[in-house]
Amino acid sequence: MSQVLVSVVVPVYNGAQYLEKTVQSILVQDYENIELILVDDGSKDNSKAIITQLAMQDPRIKPFFNKNGGVANARNFGIAQAKGDFIAFCDQDDLWLPKKLSQQIPLFSNNNIGLVYCGAITDYILYQKQSKSGFKNKHKGQVFEQLVQLNMLTCCTAVVRTSYLQQVDGFDDDRALMGVDDWHLWLKLAMVCEFDFVADYLAVHVFHGDNYSLNDEKMHEAEVVCLNKIETIAATLNKSANWALIKQQLHIRYAKSYIFSGFYNLAGDTFIRAHRTKKNIPVLLKGWFIKVVPNFVWNILQKTKRKLAA
Repeated sequence: MSQVLVSVVVPVYNGAQYLEKTVQSILVQDYENIELILVDDGSKDNSKAIITQLAMQDPRIKPFFNKNGGVANARNFGIAQAKGDFIAFCDQDDLWLPKKLSQQIPLFSNNNIGLVYCGAITDYILYQKQSKSGFKNKHKGQVFEQLVQLNMLTCCTAVVRTSYLQQVDGFDDDRALMGVDDWHLWLKLAMVCEFDFVADYLAVHVFHGDNYSLNDEKMHEAEVVCLNKIETIAATLNKSANWALIKQQLHIRYAKSYIFSGFYNLAGDTFIRAHRTKKNIPVLLKGWFIKVVPNFVWNILQKTKRKLAA
């Protein structure tokens, strides 16, 4: 496939500390035909000055400055400015490896492919460690059935065919989706096109001290909102799924996370919520058992389990 134009959209909000490194990782791609759209989302730090300076250094950088509207809104604005046949996404603190686009773009030679993603190294800056998740749960082709169970791709790994992105109206900027607005978009795309995947680590998803510890409870509710919205859209496209079971599994996954974090009452309530979503007596009993047993007992058991595992 010849070097068609790829538009790279990067939303920026108070990203002065990280932005230059991110931009540099994009500009040194061995795939050269790109435009880099930087959308400042009402930053309060000196991101605007940095963006302006960067744009003066490389004509491929297109700077835009908006009032704060949230990350999904900023991405949609960037999409609206894009001139490329393909649009790639990267967050202001994530990084690309040099061969990312050159390995992904050829997979679009199949016109049924609307999204190509890849593996990402997870970099926990605060803990000075990196991890690489395996490729076992990465899927290609018709992926809606797998994707609705769990988001399998990180935003900084995705490249999307512009025509399909326009077909599904881009990101939903409902703030209730904050944190999972990308998953919501992938699910919309998975209902109208096929995905492909490069089994290589071509991006780095960076967690800093300020974004490592996400609020599980907020993410939990955002994922519920996401599934409810997707269920409605799926009905219009005659896409079926066992929605009650999918939502129950979501609740159970978060209940286990709450136990790990020491939020035992919340875990119990969430197991009970899972039962109410789809009847499951063992799950209901587990929820009530967790709530009845005093928290100090669970704390002792948790500490013991972790010592044994160490």
